[in-house]
Amino acid sequence: MTGAIKYLPARTFVAVAFAVFGFVGLIVWGEYSSWKSQVSHVEAELIQTAKALVQHADDTVDMAKFPLAAVITQIQQERGAPDMPAKITQVMKSQVDTTPWLDALAVIDADGRMIATSSSIDASGLNFSDREYFVFHQSSETREPVLGRPLKNKLSSQWILPVTQRISNPDGSFGGVALAAFILTELTNFFQGFSLGSEGSFLLVRRDGVVLARAPFLQTLLGSSVSTYDLFTTHLRQRGSGSYHFTSPIDETQRIGGFYRSEHSGMVGLAAASESETLATWMRGARIRWMSCFILVTITGFLVWRWRRQIMLRRASEALLVAREAEFRLLAEGSGDLIQRFNGHGIREYLSPSVREIFGVDAEAMLGTHILENLHEDDHDVVSQVMDRLREGSTRENMVVRRKRADGKQIWLETTLNRLPGGTGGTDIRIVAVTRDVTRQKNIQEELDTLANTDELTQLANRRSFNIHFEDMVLQAAQQRTPLSILMIDADRFKFFNDTYGHAAGDDCLRALADVVRGSIRRSKDFVARYGGEEIAVLLPDTDGAGASKAAENIRQRVAGLRLPHEKNLPWGYVTISIGMATFYPARGERLTTGELFERADHALYRAKNSGRNQVAAAEQEASMATGRSDIRSV
Repeated sequence: MTGAIKYLPARTFVAVAFAVFGFVGLIVWGEYSSWKSQVSHVEAELIQTAKALVQHADDTVDMAKFPLAAVITQIQQERGAPDMPAKITQVMKSQVDTTPWLDALAVIDADGRMIATSSSIDASGLNFSDREYFVFHQSSETREPVLGRPLKNKLSSQWILPVTQRISNPDGSFGGVALAAFILTELTNFFQGFSLGSEGSFLLVRRDGVVLARAPFLQTLLGSSVSTYDLFTTHLRQRGSGSYHFTSPIDETQRIGGFYRSEHSGMVGLAAASESETLATWMRGARIRWMSCFILVTITGFLVWRWRRQIMLRRASEALLVAREAEFRLLAEGSGDLIQRFNGHGIREYLSPSVREIFGVDAEAMLGTHILENLHEDDHDVVSQVMDRLREGSTRENMVVRRKRADGKQIWLETTLNRLPGGTGGTDIRIVAVTRDVTRQKNIQEELDTLANTDELTQLANRRSFNIHFEDMVLQAAQQRTPLSILMIDADRFKFFNDTYGHAAGDDCLRALADVVRGSIRRSKDFVARYGGEEIAVLLPDTDGAGASKAAENIRQRVAGLRLPHEKNLPWGYVTISIGMATFYPARGERLTTGELFERADHALYRAKNSGRNQVAAAEQEASMATGRSDIRSV
């Protein structure tokens, strides 16, 4: 100690010089990291803003489909009536009154004349056959709503975005166009709700590069194509969302842009902020940090004095550590929870007496054992990862694992692990773990989960559980490139069964069907659920069309073999089922969502119903259906 104090001035000088140079280096690196962090933060916010813009535009366009559907339905109902234009006009005005963002609804006949509109402005003498949307529908047979280029309303001279839908005559020929026009300023006003600074900008673009809206408003840009810009030629080809830095070709401003492309409509949103404004925002915070650094350098002398004092207090600290160790043992031995201490290798160095109650063994027998000993093998990876994070610097971790007691009983343990201060990292650390037995709570939770995912009547999985498993199985099939089949099973003429025998007998019938399906599916990885009403869904992973067809036919025959009386189900006179099946083949390059795969099976079920019932139909052999689902259910 005396020698250390004697040479303290020289050592202090070297330490201070080293600290100053090191501190300057840290400041430079820290400021660079701060700037990069600021840019990354701005980029992330711009992407989220672009996403919000596109989703709002998607919602707005989707909402236009409902007024159009109402108008077209009215046209079909009133076709040929002498007062049809008046009735259509009444419907359109009602729709516009309940939809604030709509500028107008209109119906244009096959010659381009407006025969009805919600606008009070006289449209006589105007012809719309030159409009892009009119020409498109005249040559296209699509009956879906289409988003057109922005244009000026011939009646009100306002800028609008048209959403149009073809009107077909009974013979399928072109009968005109139904138009829903929403006000472009409503969309740009929504853009202005996001603050991107005085030099920020927003851009909404159709999937083919046509500009739909811009803020600040720029009339010359509306309807033009930006498909040759870097956004389309480079960035959108690589990913659906992201950020990039660019110089605006419109005003030469250097900006940071965040873009997002809708998977639903293909529309692209671009939110951009000025780089100079972003830098100015960062500089305001940087000045404060630089002033703080000056203050920190000033107090370096105080820290040197504190260092000298720490040398003198070292021995006192060591004595304090010994006292804390004794205090730790006193607290641990009085706790009902199990207190353990591990070294960096996961070896137990201490266990509190409560180990006898929780593990069923004395503490002395557990000393020197590894943390993985007697743990369930499925939990080994979880524990190993927790230990790795603690060795890498994490100070606190939590885990719930299974362990075998000395009497062979499996219990659930909730453990909080805290890394003690000190050590050089890696395996040179000490860890304190607090463990409690949560077996009872875990069992209660599992019982609640079972109740929440089971259909009460049939004891099959319910629709909620089906949806979760369906998503997981489609994802797993796509990743492993293995086929996945789905069976949709429906009892034939079940409404007549309930009407004839009563709902109590109907419930018994459903339970019998569920038992047959459950007994026919033997693999543990297969999944059976009551989808709703008299429908049962079966998921068959790693099963191709031939295997699914065999399983479906087996189920159909076993149900028929029950000979459950059903006098209204002719010509059989007993309960039968129809089954629709579909198979997802990722190995063939198919890419399907759960909705698309389900729709295939559902359409196959329709075909089985329409073809006479009591049969299996596969989606791959599906023909055009003459009737809808509502027709099948009404029989």
